[in-house]
Amino acid sequence: MFTIPLTLKKITATVAAGALATACILAVAPGAAQASGFTVRLAPDSNQFLFLDVSGGSTGDGAKIIQWSLSGSNQGWTFRVTGDHYQIVNVKSGKCITTSGVAGDQLYQWVCTTDPRQLWDTGLNAGNGYGYAIRSVASGLYMDVSGDSRSQGAAIDTWYWNGGQNQYFTARIYS
Repeated sequence: MFTIPLTLKKITATVAAGALATACILAVAPGAAQASGFTVRLAPDSNQFLFLDVSGGSTGDGAKIIQWSLSGSNQGWTFRVTGDHYQIVNVKSGKCITTSGVAGDQLYQWVCTTDPRQLWDTGLNAGNGYGYAIRSVASGLYMDVSGDSRSQGAAIDTWYWNGGQNQYFTARIYS
């Protein structure tokens, strides 16, 4: 019977553990845009019963992005591929999630342009059930439920990476 020397076993285990750790990091880290876009509802992992929402169902420029319980098309978001990144476009208004680039400032919708404040990186996939971070290309800050709130109406802002559940979002199938 052939036996593997103990040092070879250790090396194999170390390489396997490193590969697994790398795969886990890639699964939650923001990445480049996928080949095609998709439309979803975004649920913060801090409260899976709430969804990203344009406040009051507004279609106007400057309308604030909040979290709210399940409602209408103002909670549908199309991840539109733009170069190596995404624009996140509201289904109802056709406007893009935009950041001021300042940590703690609430996100809002604005007519889609080539402005880098409307570009986002994420590893999200529609309906896979895993939460992913969404990072602003312009500021390097992460989409975040302000104050880690679990309440309806809480602001969605950008903040420094802290790895909290309020910085992970799950893409639910939009219907």
